[in-house]
Amino acid sequence: MKHAYALAFALIILAALTFGCVSSAQPSPNNATYGYKFYDFNKAHSWTYNVTMSAGGVNSTWDMMVSQKNETVNGSILRHFIVETTGNGMNITYDVWSNASTYQVTRMHAKGSTGDFYQDTDTSTLQIYTLPDFGLTYYYVPFSPVKQVTVIEQNGNTAPATLYAATDNKGFTVAYLVNPDVPVPLKIEAIDKNYKVTSMLTQFQ
Repeated sequence: MKHAYALAFALIILAALTFGCVSSAQPSPNNATYGYKFYDFNKAHSWTYNVTMSAGGVNSTWDMMVSQKNETVNGSILRHFIVETTGNGMNITYDVWSNASTYQVTRMHAKGSTGDFYQDTDTSTLQIYTLPDFGLTYYYVPFSPVKQVTVIEQNGNTAPATLYAATDNKGFTVAYLVNPDVPVPLKIEAIDKNYKVTSMLTQFQ
């Protein structure tokens, strides 16, 4: 069953806020929630985000559809993510394999085109950081709750949600909008002094 959500609020500007630390090894706050808790892969088999990147006064928009399943490879359970990015001159499918327990990325493959450039090859596992987050990038980051908000579903019903955020010592901020009944975040924002990437959940199943 597919679900659609419309967010009926303005997300506060996060660039000037500090809630925890993305990249240091400092102890997490007592009320922190780690990034992996924002995803329930037992309940979400596929989901789609509309992604907007703002940089230098220019907006770029594309869709990112993610599907996932467990596979056994050489006796180890790996989670296989298929990430399809379409729009803004891109038509690329990324296959990402990660350890189902530690979420360490073990292999990535990219197939498709960006403009006139075509690729069909294994890529560095570090390329995971160039993709909008889908449950792996900030897995062990402690996030602090910022505020409670209300979201309006497409059918007009309202639902509670919590905004969580973390900022590193260079001012890079990541924020998640989470509804406890939805297995993936409703909204994700990554904000740096040079750009902002916003991912809005459009459906999941």
